[in-house]
Amino acid sequence: MAPSAVKSLDRGLDILEYVAGAPRPVSFSQLLSDLGIPRSSLFHLLSNLQERGFIARDSATDRYRLGPSAGRLAKVAPQPSLAAEIAPFLQQLSRELNETCGFYVRREDTVEVIASAISTQALSYTMKVGARAPLHAVSAGKIVLAELEPSLLRDFLDRMVLTPVTPRTIRSKARLKQEIQAIRMSGFAYSHDEFTPGITAVATAVRRQGAFVGAINVAVPSVRFTPDREEKFCDALRVTARAIGETLGSELRIRDV
Repeated sequence: MAPSAVKSLDRGLDILEYVAGAPRPVSFSQLLSDLGIPRSSLFHLLSNLQERGFIARDSATDRYRLGPSAGRLAKVAPQPSLAAEIAPFLQQLSRELNETCGFYVRREDTVEVIASAISTQALSYTMKVGARAPLHAVSAGKIVLAELEPSLLRDFLDRMVLTPVTPRTIRSKARLKQEIQAIRMSGFAYSHDEFTPGITAVATAVRRQGAFVGAINVAVPSVRFTPDREEKFCDALRVTARAIGETLGSELRIRDV
């Protein structure tokens, strides 16, 4: 391929990346100034991109945005999974706390682990990706219940039998409702030996642009879940949940164009 052809391709991609990353449609003068492409070349490149549908020009404002061809192309491209996007945050959180961390999403009347980072300590809890647990028995599941609309929560409580997993699992619906109220006030849910004997977990919600995505938690041998560490766990979960939400919410997904 000739060098001039490579340069033209690079410039075309520069235009697409610039337009895709801009918070609003951009003008010809912005592209000219910020990309440093000669005026005549920029004009021809924009014309070609418009003709192929990768760029669209608003005739009223004379500004450019991504066109429908960009959206169609992006839809067939592999997209990173939610688990892949969250995994680095879990790994960082696990290193910071030296404990096992996981991310859960709702699957009907259960929550499922879709990503985890396992502690390197000799005594630790292992969260297996794909494992499921009943909503009432684990901290992440209780977060899901606290996120339900009142009518949906009533429906859940009316039809569900709170089957015990361990002797500590909640069996009283009245007590579960009290816990849900506390979770809504504090933002944190707990499971004290309720799913696995000897393991205490605390969880909080992750939201993307205000919408509930899932729950992140830390699972710790109960002997290490001391009051001073509990505060540290909650602070770290709060910071990590916010960072995940901001990352998911700020990502520009061309497939949504």
